[in-house]
Amino acid sequence: MKRFSALIALALLSAPPAHAQGGPFCAFSIPTPVSGTFTVDTTAGTNWIDTYGSLASPSNDIMYTFTTGTTPPTGSITPTAASYPFAIYLLSDCSNGGTQAMPISQTTTVGTPLNLSGAEAAHTYYVAVTGTPAGGAGANGTLTIDVTPVLPVTLQSFEID
Repeated sequence: MKRFSALIALALLSAPPAHAQGGPFCAFSIPTPVSGTFTVDTTAGTNWIDTYGSLASPSNDIMYTFTTGTTPPTGSITPTAASYPFAIYLLSDCSNGGTQAMPISQTTTVGTPLNLSGAEAAHTYYVAVTGTPAGGAGANGTLTIDVTPVLPVTLQSFEID
């Protein structure tokens, strides 16, 4: 029975996430998939964020969220394909207003991962997907993201023959 349950859990983790795009408030942030590849479509979002720290955000925004466990997060969030000039920001908090805190980490390049090394244990973080400031209000489109976790390994059993 345990093996069957483990197979079901593994199958659910490998299934592509299906969800609606996030709304114009932090409470509507979408849980970030634990692993796998997913596509974000910012044309389905709204321009509810004006700035990320000193970085202007004239295009639509989609917000994701994740909470770290008892150890800081490892792994990566890497953009793998884009149809527009995108920006991904890692934020330590989310404000329902039009101004967000300065990002902990950011990337605007396909293949360059979002650096999670600045994130701490036992904290909720937000991942904002938007257009680059230089792209203007029309910097919207699709972005494919790959989430690769580094899972901790624990000893399950030990035998000496």
